[in-house]
Amino acid sequence: MNEAEFRQQLKAQGYGEPEVIEREANLSNEDHTHDFSACALILTGEITVTTADRATTCRAGDTFTLAGGIAHHENYGAEGARFLLGRRGADFV
Repeated sequence: MNEAEFRQQLKAQGYGEPEVIEREANLSNEDHTHDFSACALILTGEITVTTADRATTCRAGDTFTLAGGIAHHENYGAEGARFLLGRRGADFV
């Protein structure tokens, strides 16, 4: 999926305007939750999102969604990651 298609999809699904997020190489964070649903398009690098029941690895061109309130942690690859992130929730629409 390209950036223009992703932006259209976010708008159609009620997400706010996406922002570019950059994470450093080999970053790993603790389990946490968000009070918003997230939808991301990976622009460069790699991210693995791990929840209680699965791990999903995404690379450039891949998208993923995560519902608000789901405990997860993120691991970023050797090149880090740069991605567009749309948020959906009371404070983001």
